Amino acid sequence: MGAFAAGLWGTLLRPAAFEVQGEFVASAPGVLLVRHQAVAALGMGPMETMAIIAAPEQFAALDLRPGDRVRLAVRPRGDDLVLLWMRSE
Repeated sequence: MGAFAAGLWGTLLRPAAFEVQGEFVASAPGVLLVRHQAVAALGMGPMETMAIIAAPEQFAALDLRPGDRVRLAVRPRGDDLVLLWMRSE
């Protein structure tokens, strides 16, 4: 039973998710642009702009304006980054 649980847990944690702080730049259908802090694990330096795949309902309620500070979690999927959650700060 323990091996099954450990195997299941491992599938839930992969691929890794990354929490990021940054500044909202813009959005377009299905995509967010965020200027962010350094994310060494993704090979991104500070204040680069990250394109994130996101459904509008994941962030529409935040009513973001360019320059708003945000905290979010992303997960790599192939060459893309996918939004897991987002909140304004």
